[in-house]
Amino acid sequence: AVVSTQSTGEVKKCKFQYFVIESFNHENRVGDVLLKDLIEKGEDLSYAVGFSEVWEEIVDKVPQNEPIPIGLRKCKEFGVRHVIFEIDLMYYKVDYEKFNMDEVCKMMGNRIRWMKENVYKDTKIFINLRDFGDTMTHHPDRIWKMTNYLSSLPAEDKIAGIAYEDVGKFHKDLLGGWTKAVRREMKRCGWEDGELIFHQHEQWGTMIGDVLEVLAMGATGVWAGLCAEGAAMGHADSCTTILNLIRLGNKKVQKKFNCKHLRDAAINVTKVVTGLPPAPRQPIYGERAIDMVFGFVFSGIADDATLYTEGFDLAAFLGLEKTLRISNMANPEMILEKLKVTFGDDPQFTMKIANEMKSQMLANTRDGRKEEYNSQAGLAMLFDQAGGKLTPTMAEVVTQATHNTQHINDIIEEIKEDWEVWDLKDGVDDDQITFDHFYKGFMAPYFGCYRCEDSQVALRCLDMDSDGMIDWFEFKTFLVWAGRQYPKVKGKQELLDNAFRHGLIPAMKDELDKMKADLKAADENHGNGVGDH
Repeated sequence: AVVSTQSTGEVKKCKFQYFVIESFNHENRVGDVLLKDLIEKGEDLSYAVGFSEVWEEIVDKVPQNEPIPIGLRKCKEFGVRHVIFEIDLMYYKVDYEKFNMDEVCKMMGNRIRWMKENVYKDTKIFINLRDFGDTMTHHPDRIWKMTNYLSSLPAEDKIAGIAYEDVGKFHKDLLGGWTKAVRREMKRCGWEDGELIFHQHEQWGTMIGDVLEVLAMGATGVWAGLCAEGAAMGHADSCTTILNLIRLGNKKVQKKFNCKHLRDAAINVTKVVTGLPPAPRQPIYGERAIDMVFGFVFSGIADDATLYTEGFDLAAFLGLEKTLRISNMANPEMILEKLKVTFGDDPQFTMKIANEMKSQMLANTRDGRKEEYNSQAGLAMLFDQAGGKLTPTMAEVVTQATHNTQHINDIIEEIKEDWEVWDLKDGVDDDQITFDHFYKGFMAPYFGCYRCEDSQVALRCLDMDSDGMIDWFEFKTFLVWAGRQYPKVKGKQELLDNAFRHGLIPAMKDELDKMKADLKAADENHGNGVGDH
Protein backbone atom coordinates (compact mmCIF):
# COMPACT_ATOMS: atom_id res chain seq x y z
CA ALA A 1 0.00 0.00 0.00
CA VAL A 2 1.18 3.53 -0.79
CA VAL A 3 0.69 6.04 2.03
CA SER A 4 0.11 9.80 2.15
CA THR A 5 -0.20 12.19 5.07
CA GLN A 6 -3.49 11.23 6.73
CA SER A 7 -3.87 7.68 5.45
CA THR A 8 -1.58 5.59 7.68
CA GLY A 9 -4.56 4.75 9.89
CA GLU A 10 -6.54 3.47 6.90
CA VAL A 11 -3.63 1.27 5.84
CA LYS A 12 -3.47 -0.29 9.30
CA LYS A 13 -7.23 -0.89 9.41
CA CYS A 14 -6.95 -2.83 6.16
CA LYS A 15 -4.17 -4.94 7.73
CA PHE A 16 -1.61 -4.13 5.05
CA GLN A 17 1.80 -4.85 6.55
CA TYR A 18 4.30 -2.95 4.39
CA PHE A 19 3.53 0.57 3.17
CA VAL A 20 5.37 3.07 0.98
CA ILE A 21 5.98 6.25 2.95
CA GLU A 22 7.66 8.47 0.33
CA SER A 23 9.63 8.66 -2.90
CA PHE A 24 12.61 10.54 -1.53
CA ASN A 25 14.52 13.28 -3.35
CA HIS A 26 16.45 16.43 -2.44
CA GLU A 27 13.29 18.41 -1.74
CA ASN A 28 11.51 18.48 1.60
CA ARG A 29 8.41 16.60 0.47
CA VAL A 30 5.17 15.65 2.20
CA GLY A 31 6.63 12.28 3.20
CA ASP A 32 9.52 13.95 5.02
CA VAL A 33 7.09 16.01 7.10
CA LEU A 34 4.90 12.94 7.71
CA LEU A 35 7.88 10.89 8.85
CA LYS A 36 8.99 13.52 11.34
CA ASP A 37 5.45 13.71 12.71
CA LEU A 38 5.13 9.92 12.98
CA ILE A 39 8.51 9.63 14.69
CA GLU A 40 7.56 12.31 17.23
CA LYS A 41 4.35 10.40 17.96
CA GLY A 42 6.28 7.17 18.47
CA GLU A 43 4.63 5.38 15.53
CA ASP A 44 6.02 1.99 14.55
CA LEU A 45 7.86 2.42 11.22
CA SER A 46 9.19 -1.12 11.11
CA TYR A 47 7.29 -1.79 7.89
CA ALA A 48 7.69 1.59 6.19
CA VAL A 49 9.21 1.54 2.70
CA GLY A 50 10.91 4.36 0.79
CA PHE A 51 11.70 4.81 -2.89
CA SER A 52 15.26 5.55 -3.97
CA GLU A 53 17.03 5.97 -7.28
CA VAL A 54 19.95 3.64 -7.96
CA TRP A 55 22.16 6.49 -9.15
CA GLU A 56 22.07 10.28 -9.05
CA GLU A 57 25.12 11.59 -10.91
CA ILE A 58 25.70 10.85 -14.60
CA VAL A 59 29.00 11.90 -16.18
CA ASP A 60 29.59 11.41 -19.92
CA LYS A 61 26.53 9.17 -20.03
CA VAL A 62 27.90 6.93 -17.29
CA PRO A 63 26.11 6.74 -13.88
CA GLN A 64 28.46 7.35 -10.95
CA ASN A 65 28.72 5.24 -7.82
CA GLU A 66 29.05 8.41 -5.71
CA PRO A 67 27.28 10.10 -4.15
CA ILE A 68 25.04 7.62 -2.38
CA PRO A 69 21.48 8.45 -3.58
CA ILE A 70 19.51 10.82 -1.38
CA GLY A 71 16.77 8.20 -1.06
CA LEU A 72 19.14 5.84 0.76
CA ARG A 73 20.52 8.61 2.92
CA LYS A 74 17.00 9.62 3.97
CA CYS A 75 16.14 5.99 4.73
CA LYS A 76 19.06 6.03 7.14
CA GLU A 77 18.12 9.45 8.55
CA PHE A 78 14.51 8.54 9.27
CA GLY A 79 15.05 4.88 10.11
CA VAL A 80 13.07 3.60 7.11
CA ARG A 81 14.20 -0.01 6.99
CA HIS A 82 12.97 -1.05 3.57
CA VAL A 83 13.46 0.33 0.08
CA ILE A 84 12.28 0.05 -3.52
CA PHE A 85 15.12 0.90 -5.90
CA GLU A 86 14.04 2.67 -9.10
CA ILE A 87 16.03 1.82 -12.19
CA ASP A 88 15.72 2.43 -15.94
CA LEU A 89 17.41 0.05 -18.37
CA MET A 90 17.09 2.22 -21.48
CA TYR A 91 17.37 5.78 -20.12
CA TYR A 92 18.34 8.14 -22.95
CA LYS A 93 21.01 9.89 -20.85
CA VAL A 94 22.92 6.63 -20.27
CA ASP A 95 25.20 4.90 -22.79
CA TYR A 96 24.55 1.22 -22.11
CA GLU A 97 27.55 0.19 -24.17
CA LYS A 98 29.94 2.09 -21.91
CA PHE A 99 27.82 1.39 -18.82
CA ASN A 100 26.83 -2.15 -19.78
CA MET A 101 24.63 -4.58 -17.88
CA ASP A 102 27.58 -6.00 -15.95
CA GLU A 103 28.25 -2.48 -14.64
CA VAL A 104 24.55 -1.91 -13.94
CA CYS A 105 24.37 -5.13 -11.91
CA LYS A 106 27.61 -4.28 -10.09
CA MET A 107 26.20 -0.91 -9.00
CA MET A 108 22.95 -2.59 -8.04
CA GLY A 109 24.88 -4.99 -5.81
CA ASN A 110 26.72 -2.08 -4.17
CA ARG A 111 23.43 -0.36 -3.33
CA ILE A 112 21.94 -3.55 -1.87
CA ARG A 113 24.96 -4.07 0.37
CA TRP A 114 24.99 -0.42 1.45
CA MET A 115 21.37 -0.66 2.56
CA LYS A 116 22.02 -3.86 4.51
CA GLU A 117 25.19 -2.53 6.15
CA ASN A 118 24.07 1.02 6.91
CA VAL A 119 20.31 0.91 7.46
CA TYR A 120 18.96 -2.54 8.35
CA LYS A 121 20.51 -5.96 7.93
CA ASP A 122 17.20 -7.72 7.27
CA THR A 123 15.87 -5.03 4.96
CA LYS A 124 13.19 -5.89 2.42
CA ILE A 125 14.46 -4.65 -0.94
CA PHE A 126 12.64 -4.54 -4.28
CA ILE A 127 14.15 -3.48 -7.59
CA ASN A 128 11.52 -1.63 -9.67
CA LEU A 129 12.09 -1.93 -13.41
CA ARG A 130 10.53 1.41 -14.26
CA ASP A 131 10.76 1.11 -18.06
CA PHE A 132 9.95 -2.59 -18.11
CA GLY A 133 7.72 -2.64 -21.22
CA ASP A 134 9.96 -0.51 -23.42
CA THR A 135 13.02 -2.49 -22.40
CA MET A 136 11.30 -5.83 -23.05
CA THR A 137 10.31 -4.50 -26.49
CA HIS A 138 13.73 -3.16 -27.53
CA HIS A 139 16.31 -4.75 -25.24
CA PRO A 140 14.83 -7.88 -23.59
CA ASP A 141 18.36 -9.12 -22.93
CA ARG A 142 18.75 -6.40 -20.31
CA ILE A 143 15.67 -7.58 -18.41
CA TRP A 144 16.98 -11.14 -18.59
CA LYS A 145 20.40 -10.06 -17.32
CA MET A 146 18.96 -8.13 -14.37
CA THR A 147 16.52 -10.93 -13.51
CA ASN A 148 19.26 -13.54 -13.72
CA TYR A 149 21.58 -11.45 -11.55
CA LEU A 150 19.02 -10.76 -8.82
CA SER A 151 17.81 -14.37 -8.85
CA SER A 152 21.35 -15.66 -8.39
CA LEU A 153 22.49 -13.45 -5.50
CA PRO A 154 24.17 -15.24 -2.60
CA ALA A 155 22.06 -15.76 0.53
CA GLU A 156 23.59 -12.78 2.37
CA ASP A 157 22.64 -10.41 -0.46
CA LYS A 158 19.20 -11.85 -1.27
CA ILE A 159 16.43 -9.27 -1.71
CA ALA A 160 12.64 -9.53 -1.37
CA GLY A 161 11.84 -9.42 -5.06
CA ILE A 162 11.41 -7.61 -8.35
CA ALA A 163 8.87 -4.88 -8.98
CA TYR A 164 7.84 -3.65 -12.41
CA GLU A 165 5.29 -1.30 -13.92
CA ASP A 166 3.50 -0.25 -17.08
CA VAL A 167 2.15 3.19 -17.95
CA GLY A 168 -0.85 1.67 -19.74
CA LYS A 169 1.07 1.39 -22.99
CA PHE A 170 1.21 -2.35 -23.54
CA HIS A 171 -1.51 -4.94 -24.14
CA LYS A 172 -2.24 -7.45 -21.40
CA ASP A 173 -1.18 -10.35 -23.62
CA LEU A 174 2.32 -8.88 -23.84
CA LEU A 175 2.41 -8.05 -20.14
CA GLY A 176 1.27 -11.55 -19.29
CA GLY A 177 3.83 -13.21 -21.56
CA TRP A 178 6.66 -11.05 -20.24
CA THR A 179 5.60 -11.76 -16.65
CA LYS A 180 5.69 -15.49 -17.35
CA ALA A 181 9.19 -15.18 -18.84
CA VAL A 182 10.56 -13.27 -15.84
CA ARG A 183 8.96 -15.66 -13.39
CA ARG A 184 10.35 -18.65 -15.25
CA GLU A 185 13.89 -17.24 -15.07
CA MET A 186 13.52 -16.56 -11.34
CA LYS A 187 12.47 -20.17 -10.78
CA ARG A 188 15.18 -21.53 -13.09
CA CYS A 189 17.76 -19.82 -10.89
CA GLY A 190 16.21 -21.28 -7.75
CA TRP A 191 14.58 -18.06 -6.54
CA GLU A 192 11.25 -19.75 -5.82
CA ASP A 193 10.33 -17.44 -2.94
CA GLY A 194 11.23 -14.21 -4.75
CA GLU A 195 8.30 -11.81 -5.07
CA LEU A 196 7.25 -10.35 -8.41
CA ILE A 197 4.96 -7.35 -7.88
CA PHE A 198 3.28 -5.19 -10.52
CA HIS A 199 2.01 -1.59 -10.78
CA GLN A 200 -0.32 -0.55 -13.60
CA HIS A 201 -1.18 3.01 -14.61
CA GLU A 202 -4.49 3.88 -16.26
CA GLN A 203 -4.54 4.76 -19.94
CA TRP A 204 -7.16 2.84 -21.91
CA GLY A 205 -9.61 1.63 -19.26
CA THR A 206 -7.96 -1.81 -19.03
CA MET A 207 -5.82 -1.47 -15.92
CA ILE A 208 -7.60 -3.94 -13.62
CA GLY A 209 -7.81 -6.53 -16.40
CA ASP A 210 -4.09 -6.07 -17.01
CA VAL A 211 -3.33 -6.63 -13.33
CA LEU A 212 -5.44 -9.79 -13.18
CA GLU A 213 -3.66 -11.08 -16.28
CA VAL A 214 -0.16 -10.67 -14.86
CA LEU A 215 -1.26 -12.19 -11.54
CA ALA A 216 -2.54 -15.20 -13.47
CA MET A 217 0.76 -15.43 -15.36
CA GLY A 218 3.09 -15.48 -12.36
CA ALA A 219 3.15 -12.12 -10.59
CA THR A 220 2.78 -12.61 -6.83
CA GLY A 221 1.22 -9.25 -5.94
CA VAL A 222 0.88 -5.56 -6.67
CA TRP A 223 2.30 -2.35 -5.29
CA ALA A 224 -0.44 0.23 -5.34
CA GLY A 225 -2.42 2.83 -3.45
CA LEU A 226 -5.70 2.21 -1.65
CA CYS A 227 -7.54 4.33 -4.22
CA ALA A 228 -6.94 4.99 -7.90
CA GLU A 229 -5.76 8.59 -7.48
CA GLY A 230 -2.15 9.10 -8.52
CA ALA A 231 0.12 10.29 -11.28
CA ALA A 232 -1.39 11.04 -14.70
CA MET A 233 -4.77 9.25 -15.03
CA GLY A 234 -4.35 7.17 -11.88
CA HIS A 235 -3.52 3.51 -11.38
CA ALA A 236 -4.95 0.09 -10.55
CA ASP A 237 -5.66 0.43 -6.83
CA SER A 238 -5.54 -2.21 -4.10
CA CYS A 239 -9.24 -1.94 -3.25
CA THR A 240 -10.49 -2.69 -6.77
CA THR A 241 -7.85 -5.34 -7.41
CA ILE A 242 -8.54 -7.26 -4.20
CA LEU A 243 -12.31 -7.20 -4.67
CA ASN A 244 -11.85 -8.61 -8.17
CA LEU A 245 -9.75 -11.41 -6.70
CA ILE A 246 -12.55 -12.13 -4.23
CA ARG A 247 -15.01 -12.14 -7.11
CA LEU A 248 -12.91 -14.83 -8.77
CA GLY A 249 -13.01 -16.98 -5.61
CA ASN A 250 -9.73 -16.03 -3.94
CA LYS A 251 -10.08 -16.79 -0.21
CA LYS A 252 -6.49 -15.96 0.72
CA VAL A 253 -6.94 -12.20 0.44
CA GLN A 254 -10.00 -12.39 2.70
CA LYS A 255 -7.94 -14.11 5.38
CA LYS A 256 -4.91 -11.85 5.00
CA PHE A 257 -6.57 -8.42 4.80
CA ASN A 258 -9.53 -6.67 6.40
CA CYS A 259 -11.43 -6.64 3.13
CA LYS A 260 -14.63 -5.27 4.66
CA HIS A 261 -12.84 -1.97 5.34
CA LEU A 262 -11.24 -1.65 1.91
CA ARG A 263 -14.07 0.37 0.39
CA ASP A 264 -14.27 2.83 3.28
CA ALA A 265 -10.49 3.18 3.22
CA ALA A 266 -10.47 3.91 -0.52
CA ILE A 267 -13.20 6.53 -0.06
CA ASN A 268 -11.42 8.17 2.87
CA VAL A 269 -8.03 8.29 1.14
CA THR A 270 -9.63 9.74 -2.00
CA LYS A 271 -11.10 12.54 0.13
CA VAL A 272 -7.70 13.17 1.73
CA VAL A 273 -5.92 13.33 -1.63
CA THR A 274 -8.48 15.28 -3.66
CA GLY A 275 -10.67 17.00 -1.09
CA LEU A 276 -13.67 15.35 -2.76
CA PRO A 277 -15.41 11.97 -2.58
CA PRO A 278 -14.73 9.45 -5.36
CA ALA A 279 -16.49 9.99 -8.67
CA PRO A 280 -20.00 8.48 -8.46
CA ARG A 281 -19.24 6.01 -11.26
CA GLN A 282 -15.92 4.89 -9.78
CA PRO A 283 -16.16 1.07 -9.71
CA ILE A 284 -16.30 -0.56 -6.28
CA TYR A 285 -16.12 2.55 -4.09
CA GLY A 286 -18.09 5.21 -5.99
CA GLU A 287 -21.68 5.91 -4.90
CA ARG A 288 -23.03 4.14 -7.97
CA ALA A 289 -21.24 0.93 -6.96
CA ILE A 290 -24.44 -0.15 -5.18
CA ASP A 291 -25.79 -0.92 -8.67
CA MET A 292 -23.90 -4.20 -8.31
CA VAL A 293 -26.31 -5.42 -5.67
CA PHE A 294 -29.15 -5.61 -8.18
CA GLY A 295 -28.95 -7.40 -11.50
CA PHE A 296 -25.30 -8.36 -11.51
CA VAL A 297 -23.20 -11.35 -10.55
CA PHE A 298 -23.20 -10.81 -6.79
CA SER A 299 -26.93 -11.04 -6.27
CA GLY A 300 -28.55 -13.21 -8.94
CA ILE A 301 -31.23 -15.45 -7.47
CA ALA A 302 -30.44 -18.30 -9.85
CA ASP A 303 -26.69 -18.00 -9.40
CA ASP A 304 -25.89 -18.22 -5.70
CA ALA A 305 -23.58 -15.32 -4.86
CA THR A 306 -21.32 -17.55 -2.79
CA LEU A 307 -20.28 -19.37 -5.97
CA TYR A 308 -18.48 -16.17 -6.96
CA THR A 309 -17.53 -14.48 -3.73
CA GLU A 310 -16.78 -17.49 -1.55
CA GLY A 311 -18.92 -16.16 1.29
CA PHE A 312 -17.93 -12.50 0.93
CA ASP A 313 -20.95 -10.30 1.67
CA LEU A 314 -20.90 -7.62 -1.02
CA ALA A 315 -23.96 -5.84 0.34
CA ALA A 316 -22.27 -5.34 3.72
CA PHE A 317 -19.09 -4.30 1.89
CA LEU A 318 -21.09 -1.59 0.11
CA GLY A 319 -22.60 -0.40 3.39
CA LEU A 320 -26.03 -1.95 2.88
CA GLU A 321 -26.31 -3.62 6.25
CA LYS A 322 -29.71 -5.02 7.18
CA THR A 323 -31.83 -2.58 9.15
CA LEU A 324 -35.04 -3.06 11.11
CA ARG A 325 -37.90 -1.37 9.25
CA ILE A 326 -41.20 -0.49 10.87
CA SER A 327 -44.55 -0.75 9.07
CA ASN A 328 -48.12 -1.55 10.08
CA MET A 329 -47.12 -5.21 9.96
CA ALA A 330 -44.50 -4.76 12.70
CA ASN A 331 -45.24 -6.35 16.07
CA PRO A 332 -44.57 -4.59 19.43
CA GLU A 333 -41.35 -6.57 19.92
CA MET A 334 -39.94 -5.17 16.67
CA ILE A 335 -41.01 -1.65 17.62
CA LEU A 336 -39.28 -1.96 21.00
CA GLU A 337 -36.10 -3.23 19.33
CA LYS A 338 -36.23 -0.35 16.83
CA LEU A 339 -36.49 2.14 19.71
CA LYS A 340 -33.47 0.71 21.49
CA VAL A 341 -31.35 0.37 18.34
CA THR A 342 -32.15 3.95 17.29
CA PHE A 343 -32.03 5.80 20.62
CA GLY A 344 -30.28 3.44 23.06
CA ASP A 345 -31.67 2.11 26.32
CA ASP A 346 -34.15 4.17 28.31
CA PRO A 347 -36.47 3.21 31.21
CA GLN A 348 -39.44 4.33 29.09
CA PHE A 349 -38.65 1.80 26.37
CA THR A 350 -40.88 -1.07 27.52
CA MET A 351 -43.36 -3.47 25.97
CA LYS A 352 -46.14 -1.25 27.30
CA ILE A 353 -45.04 1.77 25.24
CA ALA A 354 -44.33 -0.49 22.25
CA ASN A 355 -47.94 -1.74 22.38
CA GLU A 356 -49.18 1.85 22.62
CA MET A 357 -47.08 2.77 19.59
CA LYS A 358 -48.51 -0.16 17.65
CA SER A 359 -52.04 0.94 18.54
CA GLN A 360 -51.24 4.52 17.48
CA MET A 361 -49.96 3.28 14.10
CA LEU A 362 -53.23 1.44 13.49
CA ALA A 363 -55.23 4.49 14.62
CA ASN A 364 -53.30 6.68 12.19
CA THR A 365 -54.13 4.26 9.38
CA ARG A 366 -57.82 4.22 10.27
CA ASP A 367 -57.86 8.02 10.28
CA GLY A 368 -56.28 8.11 6.82
CA ARG A 369 -52.98 9.51 8.12
CA LYS A 370 -50.18 8.00 6.06
CA GLU A 371 -47.03 8.37 8.15
CA GLU A 372 -43.49 7.00 8.06
CA TYR A 373 -41.88 5.62 11.21
CA ASN A 374 -38.37 4.59 10.13
CA SER A 375 -36.49 7.87 10.39
CA GLN A 376 -35.28 8.96 13.80
CA ALA A 377 -37.76 11.84 13.73
CA GLY A 378 -40.64 9.67 12.51
CA LEU A 379 -40.06 7.09 15.25
CA ALA A 380 -39.71 9.80 17.91
CA MET A 381 -42.97 11.46 16.77
CA LEU A 382 -44.80 8.12 17.01
CA PHE A 383 -43.35 7.63 20.51
CA ASP A 384 -44.61 11.08 21.49
CA GLN A 385 -48.09 10.46 20.01
CA ALA A 386 -48.30 7.17 21.98
CA GLY A 387 -47.78 8.99 25.28
CA GLY A 388 -44.01 8.76 25.71
CA LYS A 389 -41.91 11.66 26.96
CA LEU A 390 -39.31 12.65 24.38
CA THR A 391 -35.72 12.08 25.49
CA PRO A 392 -33.24 14.93 24.81
CA THR A 393 -31.96 13.12 21.70
CA MET A 394 -35.50 12.55 20.44
CA ALA A 395 -36.42 16.18 21.07
CA GLU A 396 -33.39 17.35 19.12
CA VAL A 397 -34.11 15.25 16.01
CA VAL A 398 -37.80 16.21 16.05
CA THR A 399 -36.91 19.90 16.38
CA GLN A 400 -34.47 19.70 13.48
CA ALA A 401 -36.95 17.80 11.31
CA THR A 402 -39.87 20.14 12.00
CA HIS A 403 -37.65 23.19 11.52
CA ASN A 404 -37.00 22.10 7.93
CA THR A 405 -40.48 20.71 7.25
CA GLN A 406 -41.52 23.42 4.80
CA HIS A 407 -38.20 23.22 2.95
CA ILE A 408 -38.52 19.44 2.57
CA ASN A 409 -42.19 19.72 1.60
CA ASP A 410 -41.29 22.19 -1.14
CA ILE A 411 -38.70 19.78 -2.51
CA ILE A 412 -41.17 16.89 -2.39
CA GLU A 413 -43.66 19.02 -4.31
CA GLU A 414 -41.03 19.52 -7.04
CA ILE A 415 -40.58 15.75 -7.24
CA LYS A 416 -44.38 15.36 -7.34
CA GLU A 417 -44.46 17.53 -10.47
CA ASP A 418 -42.03 15.10 -12.14
CA TRP A 419 -44.17 12.21 -10.91
CA GLU A 420 -47.30 13.65 -12.51
CA VAL A 421 -45.62 13.70 -15.94
CA TRP A 422 -45.29 9.91 -15.72
CA ASP A 423 -48.66 9.49 -14.03
CA LEU A 424 -50.40 10.89 -17.11
CA LYS A 425 -48.66 8.44 -19.47
CA ASP A 426 -51.58 6.03 -19.12
CA GLY A 427 -54.14 8.81 -19.59
CA VAL A 428 -55.37 8.61 -16.00
CA ASP A 429 -54.29 11.00 -13.23
CA ASP A 430 -54.60 8.61 -10.28
CA ASP A 431 -51.28 9.05 -8.41
CA GLN A 432 -50.17 5.62 -9.67
CA ILE A 433 -47.46 4.64 -12.15
CA THR A 434 -46.15 1.32 -13.42
CA PHE A 435 -42.81 -0.16 -12.35
CA ASP A 436 -41.56 0.50 -15.86
CA HIS A 437 -42.41 4.20 -15.70
CA PHE A 438 -41.01 4.44 -12.19
CA TYR A 439 -37.73 3.05 -13.45
CA LYS A 440 -37.53 5.45 -16.38
CA GLY A 441 -38.56 8.46 -14.33
CA PHE A 442 -36.70 7.90 -11.06
CA MET A 443 -34.76 4.64 -10.71
CA ALA A 444 -32.52 4.63 -13.76
CA PRO A 445 -29.61 6.65 -12.25
CA TYR A 446 -29.28 4.11 -9.43
CA PHE A 447 -29.79 0.74 -11.13
CA GLY A 448 -27.79 -0.94 -13.85
CA CYS A 449 -30.34 -3.68 -14.54
CA TYR A 450 -34.05 -3.07 -13.95
CA ARG A 451 -35.44 -6.10 -15.78
CA CYS A 452 -33.28 -8.62 -13.90
CA GLU A 453 -35.31 -10.93 -11.69
CA ASP A 454 -33.79 -9.78 -8.42
CA SER A 455 -34.52 -6.12 -9.21
CA GLN A 456 -38.15 -6.98 -9.97
CA VAL A 457 -38.49 -8.94 -6.74
CA ALA A 458 -36.85 -6.17 -4.70
CA LEU A 459 -39.28 -3.58 -6.07
CA ARG A 460 -41.99 -5.24 -4.01
CA CYS A 461 -40.86 -3.09 -1.08
CA LEU A 462 -42.51 -0.17 -2.94
CA ASP A 463 -45.66 -2.04 -3.86
CA MET A 464 -47.01 -1.97 -0.32
CA ASP A 465 -50.58 -2.84 -1.32
CA SER A 466 -49.46 -5.54 -3.80
CA ASP A 467 -51.43 -4.13 -6.71
CA GLY A 468 -48.55 -4.22 -9.17
CA MET A 469 -48.38 -0.43 -9.27
CA ILE A 470 -46.44 2.17 -7.31
CA ASP A 471 -48.60 4.93 -5.93
CA TRP A 472 -47.43 8.33 -4.81
CA PHE A 473 -47.84 7.58 -1.11
CA GLU A 474 -45.60 4.51 -1.35
CA PHE A 475 -42.84 6.59 -2.89
CA LYS A 476 -43.51 9.70 -0.80
CA THR A 477 -43.01 7.65 2.38
CA PHE A 478 -39.33 7.22 1.47
CA LEU A 479 -38.99 10.88 0.49
CA VAL A 480 -40.41 11.99 3.84
CA TRP A 481 -38.08 9.54 5.58
CA ALA A 482 -35.08 10.95 3.68
CA GLY A 483 -36.13 14.51 4.49
CA ARG A 484 -36.36 13.75 8.19
CA GLN A 485 -33.21 11.66 8.32
CA TYR A 486 -31.15 14.10 6.18
CA PRO A 487 -32.87 17.47 6.77
CA LYS A 488 -30.03 19.59 5.40
CA VAL A 489 -30.51 18.55 1.76
CA LYS A 490 -30.34 21.42 -0.73
CA GLY A 491 -32.53 20.22 -3.59
CA LYS A 492 -34.57 17.44 -5.12
CA GLN A 493 -31.62 15.51 -6.56
CA GLU A 494 -29.94 15.31 -3.17
CA LEU A 495 -33.22 14.23 -1.54
CA LEU A 496 -33.70 11.55 -4.21
CA ASP A 497 -30.11 10.37 -3.75
CA ASN A 498 -30.65 9.94 -0.01
CA ALA A 499 -34.06 8.31 -0.49
CA PHE A 500 -32.67 5.75 -2.93
CA ARG A 501 -29.18 5.11 -1.58
CA HIS A 502 -30.01 5.08 2.14
CA GLY A 503 -33.68 4.15 2.13
CA LEU A 504 -35.04 2.40 -0.93
CA ILE A 505 -32.04 0.34 -1.96
CA PRO A 506 -31.40 -1.07 1.55
CA ALA A 507 -35.15 -1.81 1.80
CA MET A 508 -35.03 -3.56 -1.56
CA LYS A 509 -32.03 -5.57 -0.40
CA ASP A 510 -34.04 -6.66 2.65
CA GLU A 511 -36.92 -7.71 0.37
CA LEU A 512 -34.52 -9.70 -1.80
CA ASP A 513 -32.95 -11.40 1.22
CA LYS A 514 -36.42 -12.32 2.49
CA MET A 515 -37.30 -13.80 -0.88
CA LYS A 516 -34.13 -15.88 -0.94
CA ALA A 517 -34.70 -17.06 2.63
CA ASP A 518 -38.25 -18.12 1.75
CA LEU A 519 -37.01 -20.01 -1.31
CA LYS A 520 -34.31 -21.73 0.73
CA ALA A 521 -36.81 -22.71 3.45
CA ALA A 522 -39.20 -24.07 0.83
CA ASP A 523 -36.41 -26.15 -0.72
CA GLU A 524 -35.38 -27.51 2.67
CA ASN A 525 -38.96 -28.37 3.57
CA HIS A 526 -39.41 -30.12 0.24
CA GLY A 527 -36.19 -32.06 0.78
CA ASN A 528 -37.39 -33.14 4.21
CA GLY A 529 -40.70 -34.34 2.82
CA VAL A 530 -42.70 -31.51 4.40
CA GLY A 531 -45.87 -31.02 2.39
CA ASP A 532 -45.40 -34.24 0.38
CA HIS A 533 -48.46 -36.46 0.00
